[in-house]
Amino acid sequence: MALPKLNTAPKYELTVPSTQQKLRFRPFLVKEQKVLLIAYESQDRRQIVQSVLDIIEECVENVDIKTLTTFDVDYIFTKIRSKAVGEKINVNLKCKECNTQNEISIDLDTVNVEVIKQQMDIKINDQISLKMKYPDYDYFLKHDSIFENNSKSEILTQLVASCIESVQTDDENLRLEDESMEEVETFINSLSASQFNDIQSFIEKLPKIKKDVNFNCIKCGSENNTLLQGLDDFF
Repeated sequence: MALPKLNTAPKYELTVPSTQQKLRFRPFLVKEQKVLLIAYESQDRRQIVQSVLDIIEECVENVDIKTLTTFDVDYIFTKIRSKAVGEKINVNLKCKECNTQNEISIDLDTVNVEVIKQQMDIKINDQISLKMKYPDYDYFLKHDSIFENNSKSEILTQLVASCIESVQTDDENLRLEDESMEEVETFINSLSASQFNDIQSFIEKLPKIKKDVNFNCIKCGSENNTLLQGLDDFF
């Protein structure tokens, strides 16, 4: 007689931040946790991202992973993890006065994403405008130089490219996914400083999972306020 299969049906519901779509999910299982732990032990960011995406595909019902933004993925993973291992996680935060590491407990159920509506079209000049989009991890996995130890300027160029859906002229709409990375980088490098600043402003306002943390240092007693944002700050 075969042993029963446990914990395979979705039990919980979440709301996708970017679309407000309701999805059902289950906690990850031991077999999936092992894959995640191996990825974190490797300290390979590409492997970590891929394992997180794989877990979401396994645990979330009727999800199209390629339609999820980076902040959707981060938020969904925190929900899956909280139901699998527990709502509380411990993070080490450094005191701003004496640099002592403080272990602080965070409730994952209080971690949220604030999606502030912003202008998705950026006018470059009278003839050209950019249609912007929220970045996704599928793009980064296809152009994984962003996971390598590149310069900040190279990483920023990749991030900018991931946020531009198309270049619109009076005559045509050019989707960046149809162009070579060399062509994309040439276009980005041809922008003026003020034009590039408009794109940077869009990037700085990208939604992220966030949590304000207040604590008193265990050594010097100083009051600290730290903003945790993005998946790396929580795990």
